Amino acid sequence: MTTDGTVSRIVVGIDGSEGSLEALRWAAREAELHGAELLVLMAWRLPVVGPYLPAFPLDAGAWEEGARQELQGALAAAFGDKLPDGVRAELRPGLPASVLVEAGKHADLVVVGSRGHGGFVGALLGSVSTAVIHHATGPVLVVRPRLEHGTKASH
Repeated sequence: MTTDGTVSRIVVGIDGSEGSLEALRWAAREAELHGAELLVLMAWRLPVVGPYLPAFPLDAGAWEEGARQELQGALAAAFGDKLPDGVRAELRPGLPASVLVEAGKHADLVVVGSRGHGGFVGALLGSVSTAVIHHATGPVLVVRPRLEHGTKASH
């Protein structure tokens, strides 16, 4: 946030998980409320393979295209056919936490979901959200998924 408390640019990281879509929806509402620019980021990288694994296709273009399709699917799930004014989406190569921390240097707020695709189910925070919290130079907001009606929160 700026020194006067205004928010002009928000960065939100998504990975296609329901938690990241909830973070995207929250960030979009907040950006609209403040008249802020919203940058939606999805990081991608080639998978790490070991020498004992069978041959694995490592065509960077194919992996990037797969990530692009996942990004488009997440945007469609959140916004429908058209991005709202002030919302821009980018696919960037690299580790998700590193990509978000770097982008956060030029934002007033970084928004992440509490857990994405990795980790174990009982964790309150995932590895990406934890790394962003520890390494970001500005405010970070972690969005927890909404509870279904009739379910209890576990602490």
